[in-house]
Amino acid sequence: MKNPPADLAQRLLDVSEHVLHTDPPLRLEDVAQLVGASRATLYYYFSGREDLLAFVLTAHAKRGAQAVQIATTPGDPPEPRLRAMVSALVEYLGHHPGTCAGLLGALGASGRMSEVLAANDTWIAGPLRDLLAEGRKTGAFDVDNVADAANTMLGGLLLGVLGRSMAGADATDPTFRALLTEQTVRGVLTR
Repeated sequence: MKNPPADLAQRLLDVSEHVLHTDPPLRLEDVAQLVGASRATLYYYFSGREDLLAFVLTAHAKRGAQAVQIATTPGDPPEPRLRAMVSALVEYLGHHPGTCAGLLGALGASGRMSEVLAANDTWIAGPLRDLLAEGRKTGAFDVDNVADAANTMLGGLLLGVLGRSMAGADATDPTFRALLTEQTVRGVLTR
């Protein structure tokens, strides 16, 4: 896969919810029409639908990580940083529920989708594991296995946002974000 120019990349991200959420899945030709590009242009950058999905999901993982970085203050204690991190992820995913479906669909996949999971691990899951390990060391968090706890938290966030969206409820609702954040964080706090 070649990286598309910034304007095409943005147009692809602008329609990513439609691309990730449509059943039956859109063909590359359909996506080209959505973004006002030729079929040949998309095939120049992507060998097929899997390449396009990998690009979109990797870009969303990067943007989700940026949202977390903006929301967290490095010098804060682990608990407020975890609340800020989780809240930022819920807010980002609430605006992009198709990303939840795409990431869940990538689980166990091979090829390009495994690259998406690796990117998500680097930018989202890795920092979460580091924060959980730090909080465990300070006594703020009660987690036996940091990797399992991070996977559980991220899975819960993905399913929580996706489930709300699929039910037709507002996944961007601030009350929903606050409740999901509290439920998620409370699961790892030292009692």
